[in-house]
Amino acid sequence: MDAFLPYAVLPLLLLLPLSTLYLISFMRKKGSGNKNLPPGTRGWPVLGENMELALLGQQKFVKERMEKYSPDVFQTSLLGERMAVFCGAQGNKFLFTNENKLLTSWWPKTIQKPFLFPEFVDTNLKQVSA
Repeated sequence: MDAFLPYAVLPLLLLLPLSTLYLISFMRKKGSGNKNLPPGTRGWPVLGENMELALLGQQKFVKERMEKYSPDVFQTSLLGERMAVFCGAQGNKFLFTNENKLLTSWWPKTIQKPFLFPEFVDTNLKQVSA
């Protein structure tokens, strides 16, 4: 009986931090008064919607969100970053007409550090690709 005690405590040790993170994210969502965000969900606090993207694939993931939230734009959380995903002709027009004015290209921090060389992390992508 005593041999199973550590195995009974282990799920509790995992459940407590996860439930705390979920409650914190729930309180942030409830308290945020910014109504200018696109429709969508950000998934679990740390994981975001990475698992769904990996399981469904890019096309099915985007198609389901377009049907569920909006065919033009929706918000999500991928690779530890909150982001808006633009879809359709209007989204493409907005992106390409405001490319150097309102929008900048970037790499998520979770990708910058392990996959890019240090000299590329802080430089502008235009300089790297030129």
